[in-house]
Amino acid sequence: MDKIKLVIWDLDETFWKGTLSEDKVYFIEENIKLVRELTDRGIINSIVSKNDFEAAKSKLIEANIFDLFIFPFICWDPKGPAINTLIEKCQLRAENVLFLDDNHLNLEEAKFYNEGIHIKGPDFIPEILTHQAFKGKDDKEHSRLNQYKLLVKRDSEVKYFSSNEEFLKSSNIRIEYLDIQPAHIERLHELLERTNQLNFTKKRLSLEEINQFIVKVGYENKLIRVIDNYGDYGIVGFYSFSKQENKLEHFTFSCRILNIGVDQFLYAKLGFPALKIVPEVAVELNTYSNPDWIYEQNASQEPDPTPKKDMNVKVFFKGGCDLEQMLFYLDVYNIKLFKELNYVSPNNLDLHREHTQILVDSQVRNKEDLASLTSFLPFMDENTYSTKIFDCDYDILVYSVLMDYTQELYENKITGIKVPFGGYYTCLTDLEHKSEVINNYKIQNIDCINETFIDDFNTKFVFRDQISGDEFYKNLSYIRNKIPANIPIIFINGSEVESPAKEEILSTKRHIYMNAVLDKFITNSLNCFLVDIRKIVTDKTMVTNNIRHYQRFCYSQISEELLARIEKIFRSKIKINKGKNLISKLKKIGPGIRSTMAKSKFLKKSYHFFRK
Repeated sequence: MDKIKLVIWDLDETFWKGTLSEDKVYFIEENIKLVRELTDRGIINSIVSKNDFEAAKSKLIEANIFDLFIFPFICWDPKGPAINTLIEKCQLRAENVLFLDDNHLNLEEAKFYNEGIHIKGPDFIPEILTHQAFKGKDDKEHSRLNQYKLLVKRDSEVKYFSSNEEFLKSSNIRIEYLDIQPAHIERLHELLERTNQLNFTKKRLSLEEINQFIVKVGYENKLIRVIDNYGDYGIVGFYSFSKQENKLEHFTFSCRILNIGVDQFLYAKLGFPALKIVPEVAVELNTYSNPDWIYEQNASQEPDPTPKKDMNVKVFFKGGCDLEQMLFYLDVYNIKLFKELNYVSPNNLDLHREHTQILVDSQVRNKEDLASLTSFLPFMDENTYSTKIFDCDYDILVYSVLMDYTQELYENKITGIKVPFGGYYTCLTDLEHKSEVINNYKIQNIDCINETFIDDFNTKFVFRDQISGDEFYKNLSYIRNKIPANIPIIFINGSEVESPAKEEILSTKRHIYMNAVLDKFITNSLNCFLVDIRKIVTDKTMVTNNIRHYQRFCYSQISEELLARIEKIFRSKIKINKGKNLISKLKKIGPGIRSTMAKSKFLKKSYHFFRK
């Protein structure tokens, strides 16, 4: 035993003498004192006993000890599964749990259902207080017990939302309309150049073109700021509306507010004007609905652009821009966040650079060969193989590996370098369907994927399918070895639900396969952890336009799981940003997170970051 955080007690002939259902029982005073002492050390106690709940509760109240047990399982159900549920409710690992019982069959059953759990008979009890595993820490104010009591209360009183819409209605989403000021030009340029998933027109403008455009007569130009219960998202949208033509010239939003409904609300507010939508976009606008969970408010103070001071933990995030939605919630902590996300190129292509093959090649391949690739390939640029992930100027790495699940690899015939691109939809070496591929990009205003390029590409590259599990594991091992062992890596995996995109018919099977490889890697690697999307996105109704994009309330749960994991790793280092009124914000996050189906396992999870 290394470190015990939870002691689970049997009652009859263990915590007390005798059998409650047959005759009188007699308390063992040393055990009562032990429970109190463990509680003072921050070690939690619980009960799994085959007995009548009310009778056992009454007896424990008699000894003034019942309130020191959390999640007591006192019923006639099998003990192994009950212990498994208890550990899950407490958000602990079996390795940090001790189960005490006088019956060796119960002990073996607990071990069978809970791999890694420690099991002992009553004869071990006298050794507990002097055993190193039960050292704990001074908690005479019972803050840890109170934390679990709050968790128990939530578990018993939780009310589930029946839909994503119900969650949104609880979020108090407000928008403000801002006139464009000189200080906004850089942000507007960023919105037009960098956004793609919610950029409905995909019209890019230079800084000079923006300055010329915003003074044109006849256009209503507004920036959009969004605020909700969680805080201020800042300036996240822009529209340019010609009243005379009843037409939207620009209509673009940051994916930070994906699935909130702001785009549909504004489209309805403007009277469903003409809008030439350039695919692909992550949401579908319609000409009949008007979200009733969004409110307008007068413009208040601008978001403060000044960086926060006294940052403690530096977090480096590597992944796709859709997951940026959950990064917003880290703002309530004193965390300095560095991001390397995908972005949009001037030719309207999404440039992803998080695939493990790109990260490995950035370190092991000849720089001239890489430069030759990026100058030729329109889905790469000079930044593709440029990354700060190996600078290691951060405390923790958060890495989404979904592009390894998705993109196909094409191998250069001369250098052997494999470049990732696409995924499920199109194959650049499928010459039989070349015209279909070209047309698919053409309707997205992407002219660089044309017949000349594809013919040239096929002379230089050969299709190698998606990355294999062995290569994925090998790349992860290289990345882990390249980053100092003292820096934790939190991986974000993929969902295993059915994809709504008909082209992604094989995606679920692929995700199951790749998740298993990632699970194996994390198990076998030091200082690696997982935010498990499988426990959050549990039904196909929770994804939007593809298997990798989720309903808004799912991102809120991802953020909670990530926060809890970071807090667990750096508990002594993270400080709360008191100026953000943390508690009020986090209490409002909770109900939204519970907005998925009641059967979803993640609703049983605790909120580690709540503090009284």
